[in-house]
Amino acid sequence: MPRELFKYEDDPRPVAPVDGLHCCNMRPVPPTGELHAATYRILERRTVRQILIGVLCLFAAVPALASHDKSDVVTTDDGNTFIGEIKSVRFATLSLSTDAAGLLSIEWRRVTGITSKFEYRVELSGGIRHFGTLGSAKKNGRLSIVSPSGAIEVDLADVVAIAPIEDGFWKSLDGSVSFGLTYTQANDSIQYNLSGNATRRKPKTYAEVSGQSIFNTQEGGETTNQHYVKLILAQIAKKKWGLFELGELQSNPAQGYDVRLIAGGGVTNFLIEDSWRLLSLNLGIVYNRENVTGAAESDDSAEALVAVGFQRFKRSSHSPSVQLSFATFTQIADNPRFRSVLNFNISWKVVGDFKFSVQVNNSHDSDPPGTDSNNNDLTLVTSIGYTF
Repeated sequence: MPRELFKYEDDPRPVAPVDGLHCCNMRPVPPTGELHAATYRILERRTVRQILIGVLCLFAAVPALASHDKSDVVTTDDGNTFIGEIKSVRFATLSLSTDAAGLLSIEWRRVTGITSKFEYRVELSGGIRHFGTLGSAKKNGRLSIVSPSGAIEVDLADVVAIAPIEDGFWKSLDGSVSFGLTYTQANDSIQYNLSGNATRRKPKTYAEVSGQSIFNTQEGGETTNQHYVKLILAQIAKKKWGLFELGELQSNPAQGYDVRLIAGGGVTNFLIEDSWRLLSLNLGIVYNRENVTGAAESDDSAEALVAVGFQRFKRSSHSPSVQLSFATFTQIADNPRFRSVLNFNISWKVVGDFKFSVQVNNSHDSDPPGTDSNNNDLTLVTSIGYTF
């Protein structure tokens, strides 16, 4: 008898004989609608186990930055001096690893000076980047960047990010992973979301890979899911303009496609870039290929891309970080088709590098592929994440 017609030993119903035999660890299930419910429960338990194992593997694979001796010096506007290892400056926060107090998070607006004999990448508003050690500045509120070609001084208020220069691949990665799981016993429903991103910067290039998976199932109800993985490559100039290439795979049967492939590129501009906020504009052309749900056909089209992204980094230990992006895709054809994607994320630091996030995603399509497809798809997810 097929394995899917059995239940495990924790089923309270009496054992039924099968062809004169009693199965020691499994019990038969009548081949009725109850079979589908039982199968869903088994699949859900297996899905949860697989998801948890995957998340543990992700956390185990998180790379740690190489350590150097804790000799970096940070001074603040209240007269305090901290000695340790500067891990990074990002999201308007300086992360400093110390022997006495562990990892400290210092608001960037409170910092009056930093020095280090190790090399760092310093990013300024407007997209300018410098590489070198951090020397002693002539006055408070300034940063001295020492390179083989000489030393320059910049205002600390103009600094957007500082990161150590690492030679290894894994050491040069920054990113995060997030996971959320909701189970409701009353209607036997389960929802999970798993997302992550990783970025790698070099002096003249930038690469980012990101992805998200959302799955929702309910006994007796409709199962929905959506997934995407995206890769962005950019060539960084010293001015605010640059070039980018985009590749993305998506799946959302509720909007009429099993697989959507997007590939293209264009120009990007940083309209605002400082220590606590970032506003960018992307303009380009992309190719869109969609495999229609429930059909062998596929649709191909060219689309004009216009996208705006905004980030507001936390300015104090209790303030949230906010990310907002809005992208439009207009089909270049006689009968234009319009798509838009809105993503909003707000997160709060919980403890250490862990954060709590609330995310809202909305996808709109004026003419979705297939039949009976939804024009609009709105999702709300909460998750716990880890930043590395």
